[in-house]
Amino acid sequence: MVWQRVEVPLERAEGQGPGGILMNKDALAPELMAFAGQVQCVYMDPPFFTGGRMTFRMRVGEDGWRDGTPSIDFVAYDDFSGVHRDEYLAFLRELIERAHVLLGPTGSFFLHLDDRMAAHARLICDEVFGISQFRNSIIWSYQTGGRSKRYFSRKHDTILFYARSRDHFFDITQVPTKLKRDRGNHLKREVDEKGRAFRSIVSNGKRYIYYDDEPDYPDDVWTDVSQMQQKDPQRTGYATQKPQALTDRIILCSTRPNDLVADILCGSGTALVSAAVNGRRFLGADDSPHAFSVSRKRLAEFAVESHAPLSRVQAMVDASLLPGIGYYSVGLNAYTLAEPPEGTPELSGLDAVDQWYAGLIQEHVFTVYASSVRKKGTPALAPRLEIPMLRGTVALMVIDVYGNRTLWAGAGV
Repeated sequence: MVWQRVEVPLERAEGQGPGGILMNKDALAPELMAFAGQVQCVYMDPPFFTGGRMTFRMRVGEDGWRDGTPSIDFVAYDDFSGVHRDEYLAFLRELIERAHVLLGPTGSFFLHLDDRMAAHARLICDEVFGISQFRNSIIWSYQTGGRSKRYFSRKHDTILFYARSRDHFFDITQVPTKLKRDRGNHLKREVDEKGRAFRSIVSNGKRYIYYDDEPDYPDDVWTDVSQMQQKDPQRTGYATQKPQALTDRIILCSTRPNDLVADILCGSGTALVSAAVNGRRFLGADDSPHAFSVSRKRLAEFAVESHAPLSRVQAMVDASLLPGIGYYSVGLNAYTLAEPPEGTPELSGLDAVDQWYAGLIQEHVFTVYASSVRKKGTPALAPRLEIPMLRGTVALMVIDVYGNRTLWAGAGV
């Protein structure tokens, strides 16, 4: 079987959930304007203006995903190194204006920053959304990171929450907390006739009752969502990755099932995963090929359309195709990159492959029916994938550890 490089404009994957779109595009790309006024929640976690270069640590091969080595470090994105603050603020304003345009009338905007630029961002949001649409300055407090002896240690991020209009949707009952506030110091403990424990207090002649088994809800200081630990199975190696519990809370309180959630600086794709897991549609974009590959991997089990250019690198695949009863069995035996990037090791067999997909090319669309991706729970790639024997050209897509994305069609199928 001879496998030839081909190009198609769209990849569509069959999978769980209402589905979504993932783009390898800039946050201000004109293609995103097709969704103007349709988004219910925009979450943005932009660069914080640290002036550094943020890294992405890609584990390599089965050993890398099982034990942590070998791995290769890439630059995930440049956080405005050597750039004047005014240029960063102009970029931030464009992002906020884009969020405003994307949101529908009932939508919500969450902008995640730290203390470097949160105050400046608040003023810009006040101008773009209007002061009356400000809802919260949420403090996300955590314990990770170093300690300072020159000032109080900085242990929180700020998430600015704005509504698109006064008609915006918000349902706090969708995000009950596991930790209940301790009211024992000033409330009287009692038990009602049904045996339910409660606490009560009389204020201004009115008696207030709080049952112990009633859910509690978060206020604007979030201390119950922790940063991810080093061995957290969620970790992708992508810098500044946020825990899914954080984006779950944001999305669940501000959207209904099947609503559209957008993160147009999606990075490792946590907000997109939150949307998919919770039955929301998603729109993700990032101009980094590493961000695209990480997000695509995390969305492998969900319905997704991928809009991304195919790579021009010189590569070869060794693959096979066996027909069965009602299905094709596609095998990937080896993938070789002719010229690995300078400073990276030469990889053989399937070590250079991070994820691969099998499907059919139908009317200039590559439809994915099966996939195999490396992650901590499954460090080894499946050597064969089965796809239905339908009309179309059998094809497979490889995304390698360098972020290259290539599509191969079986000749004569």
